[in-house]
Amino acid sequence: MSSLVTLEAKMPAWSKSSEEVFIGKDILELLSTSMYVEPLSMYREYVQNAADSIETALGTTDASLPHDVQITIDRQQRSIKITDRGLGLSERDFYRKLTSIGGSSKRGTKARGFRGVGRLAGLAFCQELVFRTRALGSNRVHELRWDTRKVRALMRAADVHMDLATIVAESIETRTVSVSSGPKHFFEVELRNVVRHRDDRLLNAVEVSNYLGQVAPVAFHPEFTFGDQINAFLSESGLTLRQLSINVEGEGLVFRPHRDVISSAGKLVRMNELETFKTLDRDGNVSSVSWILHHEYIGSLSKSTLINGWRFRSGDIQVGDNALLEDLFPETRFNGWTVAETHVLDRKIVPNGRRDNYEHSAHFSDLQTRLTPFAREIAHRCRTSSITRNAIHKLTFDLDKCEEKLSVALKPRTPSFVASALKGEVSLALPGIEKAAAKPLFDTAEGETLRARLRKIENRLNLDSLKDEKTNALSDFPSAQRSIIRQIIEAIHVIEGQTGEADRLVGKILARLRKQRASRTL
Repeated sequence: MSSLVTLEAKMPAWSKSSEEVFIGKDILELLSTSMYVEPLSMYREYVQNAADSIETALGTTDASLPHDVQITIDRQQRSIKITDRGLGLSERDFYRKLTSIGGSSKRGTKARGFRGVGRLAGLAFCQELVFRTRALGSNRVHELRWDTRKVRALMRAADVHMDLATIVAESIETRTVSVSSGPKHFFEVELRNVVRHRDDRLLNAVEVSNYLGQVAPVAFHPEFTFGDQINAFLSESGLTLRQLSINVEGEGLVFRPHRDVISSAGKLVRMNELETFKTLDRDGNVSSVSWILHHEYIGSLSKSTLINGWRFRSGDIQVGDNALLEDLFPETRFNGWTVAETHVLDRKIVPNGRRDNYEHSAHFSDLQTRLTPFAREIAHRCRTSSITRNAIHKLTFDLDKCEEKLSVALKPRTPSFVASALKGEVSLALPGIEKAAAKPLFDTAEGETLRARLRKIENRLNLDSLKDEKTNALSDFPSAQRSIIRQIIEAIHVIEGQTGEADRLVGKILARLRKQRASRTL
């Protein structure tokens, strides 16, 4: 140990390097094409910037357009325009802000985006990316165009000495246009010659509207009765972010996808209970607020519902997808049964660059730990619901069989020995059915309906009519044939197994035998 100290004492002092730092061109690919795996996330980035800009403009301007954000998709021209009613950028800020990469004046503020790379999202999805803006009080529109074909060509070039600044300088052009009409302030992103990705969803207005309904800070649908309660809870908890009015041309206003009743895998699922709660950090401050919509928990909700899974939001914009919190559940499958959201308030819990998760930190881990008991409670509801459904299915099946057997036993054509056997089978089954129906899980309206069916079966079983006139069912056949017919009937009931099918087959056989006897008599 002493020799190490002596060695360090003889080393020269550290000093700053005089060499120029080189930032290679490949960094641009990492910040654009490689950053956004899901093409639709491009819309989220520009809507996020629009939300920040519009909030800055609140109280400063009058909104003269019907929508805060207008999205226009032209499939024939393969173009996209995303226009917001923010304050726009001044001539002094326009070029500097749109060409600086990885530097944002939003860092340290309450703004949603702060890394200064979101504006590059469109580079991966079009041949030309155009930004245009008009600042409040200006009569000029400033435009900046990225030639993404040139960007890709320069990226493929073998010149390893080309740096990021050169790529930017070679790929962009600007111009200024004087205007005397139109919106007094705006910011617009235009993607020209959009390239085809996957199923061309970037130009699918329905897909875009559905995606933004999940991730963007938009309002709940007016027909969703729990929407006002959720908004009131969020507001009381200190979450006062403004919801955007986004219009996708051809689809109309974008709303959150939640409804009182949704369709999942051909079944209707009704939301019947809202649970809200807050979680605290280690210092006792509110780190997040959450809400859960409880329903019948009949199974995993299909992806088409757009609401399945517990989801995270920061700045009222979704982070990650519906599977982000599935590890909180004792069985991950129960996440798919869940309709829930957690709004993160703790500014120490920060979304990562892709916004597909959060930066790993002790604060984020602590939040997940505090949410786990609620996930376990949802899992308990899922299991209880599954047990109840299985019990109801079993009881319903048993009652169906009893009713079927009694129905056959009551028919005049049913021989007495068959009726007696069926009555005996029902009598043997009833004690078990009665015991099952008495369980607390059947203390519901559906359970009472099943118990009413049970009482009706018990009453029918005791009818005196079951005892009468059964000996005459084969009386029209000669006594020598009755024994053979009886054996055939018994064999059919044993082999067929299904009482109803056996009864129909016996009916057909007896009818044919009677018809043959009648024809011989004639």
